[in-house]
Amino acid sequence: MINELVIHLGDTKTGSTSIQKALVRGQVKTPGISILYPTRSNHIALAKTLTLRRRLGQREARFGRLHEAFVQSDADYGIVSAEHFQMVDPLVLQQAIGEYWPDLQDQLRLISYVRPHAGKFLSAFSERIKLGADLDSLEQLFDIMTQSGVLDYTPRFQAWRDTFGDRFTLRAFIRDRMYNSDVVQDFFHTVLNSERFEIADAAPANPSLTVSQLALLRRVQTWAVAMAKGPKGPLFRDAQGVFGRILADHLVQSGIGTDGAKLRMPASLATRFQERFAADAEALDVAFFEGFPFSDALEQSAAVVTAAPQSLRAEDHFDARMIEEVLVFARPLAERMAGNPGDFRKTAVLGGAVTR
Repeated sequence: MINELVIHLGDTKTGSTSIQKALVRGQVKTPGISILYPTRSNHIALAKTLTLRRRLGQREARFGRLHEAFVQSDADYGIVSAEHFQMVDPLVLQQAIGEYWPDLQDQLRLISYVRPHAGKFLSAFSERIKLGADLDSLEQLFDIMTQSGVLDYTPRFQAWRDTFGDRFTLRAFIRDRMYNSDVVQDFFHTVLNSERFEIADAAPANPSLTVSQLALLRRVQTWAVAMAKGPKGPLFRDAQGVFGRILADHLVQSGIGTDGAKLRMPASLATRFQERFAADAEALDVAFFEGFPFSDALEQSAAVVTAAPQSLRAEDHFDARMIEEVLVFARPLAERMAGNPGDFRKTAVLGGAVTR
């Protein structure tokens, strides 16, 4: 049996994909220390059995397969990683561990990263556009997040600590707070509590998209949805997310739109954003960190704003020929997605087109 089980909880937009790729590709060298990471990508499907009713029937099998892998291994560390744990109730995970992994409870640690409010907000907007969300502006997402409370960090992370005590560690996704200013190195330094590891150089996963790239993705996603005649239920939305990730990778690799402007907080929104999340930033600092890193980051975000509108219309960034070329590239994918969303998603993931 493994000596220690580490569950990496995310958060979303805190370098989880980079950590997962380093594990999958064997980029981490740990002399004298063995690590078991039993998946070819991540454990999002496992985490979703704790949040989605339609995935509940898979819970026993998914937890069971991992348990078998951990019990049969003599590795020093077993790692589970999924940013979808951000959406999981800690009590539900605790109950599942007690039911399916009772012999691993005493070897358990949980690690999560948290990103400053403004950075998480901008990254979330980009991600939602990539996955096909019908968003017109950052102001619209601000209203959604204000109501949902997704950026109210302190109650959520306090719930993890209340449930798991000192087995839960929260790390700041802030460059000067991470080991060697890198989240992958920081993760393994935290897991191993040692500097005895090396990580091969790797391109960052999920690079930030420019405003022009987001505008083009939004245009193609809207076109692809209009092409699909069937129901737009959960299966289609999952496939649409895969479709968006493939398109985003194509734009990055081809260089289309990479010279565009970075997404910025509108100056008209900055004051409201600070006022809304100031109390949570301070509470998070007091509860989990030395100093006031999240209050400082929120205050500093006001200096990185734009007074000029950032258009999300593809036509404002590209000529008709370029838009048409991207649509030609996307058409076979869109037709497959529209015809059979489930098969499209499964084929793309298993074929290595995406890591989700």
